[in-house]
Amino acid sequence: MKKLIRNIYNLICISTNSFIIINYLKNYFFYYRKKGQCRLIENSIYSNFKSLDESKKWFINNLYFLKKNLSNIKINALLEIGSYEGRSALFFANLFKDSQITCVDTWSGSDEHNDDFTKIENNFDLNVNELSKKNKINKIKSTSNIFFDNNNNYYDFIYVDGDHSNEQVFKDLENSWACLNNNGYLLIDDYMWWYYKDLKKNPASAINIFINKNKKNIKKLLIWHQVLIQKNNLLS
Repeated sequence: MKKLIRNIYNLICISTNSFIIINYLKNYFFYYRKKGQCRLIENSIYSNFKSLDESKKWFINNLYFLKKNLSNIKINALLEIGSYEGRSALFFANLFKDSQITCVDTWSGSDEHNDDFTKIENNFDLNVNELSKKNKINKIKSTSNIFFDNNNNYYDFIYVDGDHSNEQVFKDLENSWACLNNNGYLLIDDYMWWYYKDLKKNPASAINIFINKNKKNIKKLLIWHQVLIQKNNLLS
């Protein structure tokens, strides 16, 4: 409950619209006691997963939320901005059996990281090796800005979990939205990540601005620790 109160307080401090806070509260109370279900999904997917630090399993806490809301969706082209050791890529490959996944990461970290990214990148390669053998995954070692500058493809699903600074999050969201197919899904990580003391420098502020700017073209919006958005340009 302390974490919930802190999150609401921080959201109010960055002038979050009431409809966003209400959406978050609704989903929080539905999903916050689902760690057991998350562990069951984890055990079914990650039995041989290689990790530099087993305590850093942030993505695992979202597994039930994602499976609950994405299980009946058909995804062909999927893009990840930020892949780390490959947990998200393996989950999406397991959930979307017919998907082709493009993983974009610098494997050099950002402000919050103090890790050996040579080992982290090596773990990614090991973890997605079977997908690579089947030509189901495309690894691109690059900044997201450079990737988007050279990208001509469109995607059914885009997961944004790259550089967490406010300005870069907003750039990644704008660039992702531009190459997201109509009725496609945008998944944004770390909505409740409060690393920077200046609260407006964290992802939530950029995500709020993005939602408010594009709300006429949002068909579905679910806000929890992650934010899931379905795009529909026909709504404007």
